[in-house]
Amino acid sequence: MTIQHLKDVRRRNGGHGWIGSETVESRLGRFKFRNGYPSPQAASDLRDALFLGRAIDVYLAQMPAVSWFRVWKGVAEIDGATPNQMMIWEGQMDAQTVLLTGNCETVYGLASLDLKRDGPVVVELPPLMLGGFVDVWQRSIADIGPTGLDQGKGGKVLVLPPNYSEAPPGGYLAIRSRTYRVSLAVRGFLVEGKTDRAVASMKFTRIYPLCGARNPPPMNFLNGSHQDIDTVFGDNYLFFEDLAALIASEPEDAISAPERFALASIGIEKFKPFKPNAEWRALLADAARVGSAMARVNTFASIDPERLVYSDRKWEWMFIGGNPEFASQGYVNTDRRAAFAYVAIGMSPAMVIKNVGGGSQYLWTPRDADGDFLDGANRYRLHIPADVPIRNFWSVVVYDSESRSMLRTGQPFPSRSSYTDPDVNPDRSIDLYFGPDAPPTHARNWIETVPGKGWFALFRFYGPLEPFFDKSWRPGDIERISGGDSR
Repeated sequence: MTIQHLKDVRRRNGGHGWIGSETVESRLGRFKFRNGYPSPQAASDLRDALFLGRAIDVYLAQMPAVSWFRVWKGVAEIDGATPNQMMIWEGQMDAQTVLLTGNCETVYGLASLDLKRDGPVVVELPPLMLGGFVDVWQRSIADIGPTGLDQGKGGKVLVLPPNYSEAPPGGYLAIRSRTYRVSLAVRGFLVEGKTDRAVASMKFTRIYPLCGARNPPPMNFLNGSHQDIDTVFGDNYLFFEDLAALIASEPEDAISAPERFALASIGIEKFKPFKPNAEWRALLADAARVGSAMARVNTFASIDPERLVYSDRKWEWMFIGGNPEFASQGYVNTDRRAAFAYVAIGMSPAMVIKNVGGGSQYLWTPRDADGDFLDGANRYRLHIPADVPIRNFWSVVVYDSESRSMLRTGQPFPSRSSYTDPDVNPDRSIDLYFGPDAPPTHARNWIETVPGKGWFALFRFYGPLEPFFDKSWRPGDIERISGGDSR
């Protein structure tokens, strides 16, 4: 279509750009119209384009829910799938667990509550537990710990299902979920490099339906360490199968009316079976692949100006905008929410708010100092200045860019931290090394990478102090060592 033709079209329709008898040229294809009406082929192609676009939007918008649905199922369905089971990674989490940016430097505990099956559920918490309750859309219900619901004292929490109308009995810390599926996620710190105390504390937890409170069954504790556990959602059609199953089994008002319309427009609707025909199934498969590709751009190649922690470095915030609901701009920024949800789980206020000496903060980067993506075949160095501003501990963990889970290497744990006793420079700074082979003089400070795999690093600060927040202390970038040789 020539510029003169466009001018003629605009002149005929009064400058409005109305479509008349013409072929609309676009990035999506060529669509033929006559007298303002689409040809049969154009109508079919544009309907497909609309469906595909909505399905991609749904993929990005509902990623937190499908992601946590996979986590909930991964824990709930192991072993006997009893109402009173809890998985604890007693020997720390390693790369055999496929979990978005799991941490091998803390002890994790996860329990999946099913309020539709069991009704109100009692959770007896020991003192000084850190974590919280989240619904299946990754919305925080309540934090637990010194700044949480129990103020670090422990106690009996009663988790009420949606639309529960009875007055809760006394003696409980009652909370209400918007969804039937709820997860209890807790973590504990190592003591002298050992998990024993954290595991022992977690094993004082008791979970049982309120209806069985007079004679609760014994707890079933499962050890997740060194087990092949997969909790990460797919980049394929199965994403929409999971989403449809979730919508069918959760309350209709768990999400907003506009979200319900978007889902219905691609065939996912509560009270109706999800049975896409072959054409829609193919479009949904395409949407999952394109959606995941867009998610990777949104996460790994973000251009959000607020993502950078320091103006002169490549470290980025995990929670862009510093808000667990990604609403710091006066609206929910679904791009920021999706950027987080593609690589991480757990949207809790305690992970975001400034809490000097408490809570936690998270920096991450997929890039080296030159702005190139980190490559497992190359060798890199990270300089950590002296006096890391933490009350508890720091850690650097390496993740596989494909699975967004811990990188599987010959090392049991792809990390270095306060707990691993790294070699310290004369000025008390620390240099960490990354690459496919160990530098001969810095093996204690080396994290193995894999040629042919991309990776990214997550720098955690537990109990961050004021120099972290005012940025008077800041880590170096991950620098590729010249000549590709760390020796």
